[in-house]
Formats: sequence, structure tokens, C-alpha cells
Amino acid sequence: MSKQKDFDMNLLRVFVSVCQTGSFTKAAEELDLTQSSVSNAIRRLKTALGNELFIRSGRGIEMTVYGRHFFEAVEPSVMSLVNTIDQGEEFEPFTSSRNFIVYALESVLPRLQIRLRELLKDSNITVTLKELPSNEDETIDALMLEKVDLVLDVMKPNQSSLKSVIVSEDAVCCIARVDHPRVNGHITNGQYFSERHAFLNMRRVKQTITEYLAKEALPKRTMGSEHTSMLGMMACVAQSDFVGVNSVRLVSQYKERFGLQMLALPFETRTTSIHMIWSIKSQNNNANQWLRELIITAERDK
Repeated sequence: MSKQKDFDMNLLRVFVSVCQTGSFTKAAEELDLTQSSVSNAIRRLKTALGNELFIRSGRGIEMTVYGRHFFEAVEPSVMSLVNTIDQGEEFEPFTSSRNFIVYALESVLPRLQIRLRELLKDSNITVTLKELPSNEDETIDALMLEKVDLVLDVMKPNQSSLKSVIVSEDAVCCIARVDHPRVNGHITNGQYFSERHAFLNMRRVKQTITEYLAKEALPKRTMGSEHTSMLGMMACVAQSDFVGVNSVRLVSQYKERFGLQMLALPFETRTTSIHMIWSIKSQNNNANQWLRELIITAERDK
């Protein structure tokens, strides 16, 4: 009983933060503490529990089996308390001049920017859209350290510290320039694989967008150019005889400007879901709740 009586509950908040961020340094930044304070808190918790909580892994740390079980047991209660406290933050959208930061896919950015401008025209609130980093860890860190308010991504997070909801969907299509010498209005399977291609690489999955979304293994294609930017790839296709695969959402918006044909692909592909992602710490935060509703409205209103 005396052990429970002397237990410092503040240690649990530090422990959960270290588990969520995977770093003593990042936990210290999140909690506005020094790294030595975080290290000391974890040592005290380890002593109180009588078990190791973390082990070194390369340059970082990872939870022990005991540490993971303990984290899974205490995280819901700790985060519920954090959310209850955060809910009390004052936020009035009619008088606020707050600037929110949102990371979004390149395919999402242009239309979302237009919709937000329309929705916020009578407001002093601004939403700054930034292209999603190619490094997934960088994105998660930004959410956990509250450097960004929301993320719009095609990949659903599997971290327990993050929550998400699908706000829209996208598909892919074939593109070719309007005066392409061999492609006019449609493209057959044979034509598609005989042409030279502008490849669009998805850096995080180390595949082209075609390979990532195709429902079947495809024959080898001849590369004409290689890109990581959707808009850059469209510009290249517009000035060459290459064909490519790109976002229906983005091509619909820019095909006239680039002088592109938008063609059905001659093989089956999967659609992609756009996930809106936020930190569980922001679940009950009034300002973040308002922003989530705004993005849902912007994404679902056509």
C-alpha cells in the first residue's frame, strides 16, 4: 500500500510520451522538459515497477516486452486525462486569427487550397498547406510534437497514438498529350505497353504509382522519364510522346492547362482512400475538432 501511496503519477505521462515518440529527446520537446528530466523520470518509473521498460536499439530505443504491455495498459487512461484537460482550451472560430498547419498529398493540395479559401473567406483563420514529407517518421514526429495539426495521406497509420478517418477517395488514369501521334481518345493494352513511359515514383513504398495500385502484376514498361512530382510528370508528358499514370483528381484539374488527354487504363487498378490523421492528444481539443470538421467539409463538398 505504501508503494502505491508514494507512486508519482506524473511518471506515467512521461513514459507514454517516450513510447509514442520513440525518443527521450522528442518526449522532452513534447513535454517542455529537459532530456535529463525525462531520463530521470523513466529511471524512477523503472525502479518503482521493478522492470526494465526500454532497451537500446541502434541509435534509438524500443520497448521491452514488459514495457509494451505496461504501455498498452496505461496509455488509454493517460491520454483520456490529457484530452480532458486539452478540451478546456478556448477556441472561438468567429474571432480567432489562428493559423493551422496541414500536411497533404500533392494530389490533394490544389483543390483543397481553393475550397479552404472559399470556406474561410469571412474568417481571420488561415490554414497553411504543406506537401507531405516523403519520410513517414518525419510526418509522425510532426504530429506528435504538435508542429502540424493534421495530415492527409493515402496510408492509414497503425500507431495507437494516432487516429484517422477517410475523407475522400481518388483513382488513377492514363495521360498523354492531346496531339499524341498514336494515342487519341483511348488506349489499348497493347498500345499502353508499347509506348515509352513517364514513371511516377512513390518514394515511401519504393514503387511506381502504377505498380502500387495495379490489381495484377504488369509486364515491364520502357522508361522515358522518372519523377517524384505529379505535376512535374504531367508537364513532361505534355511535352513528349510519353504516356503516364497519374491522379484522376489532379489530372481533372490540370488537363486543359497542360494539354493532356485523360484516358481509362487498360487494366484494373485500386482506388485510394485519403485519410485525415491527427494525434490522439488532439482528439478532444476544440480547435483541432473544428479544423477536422472544416477539412471534412472541404473534401466532401464537390
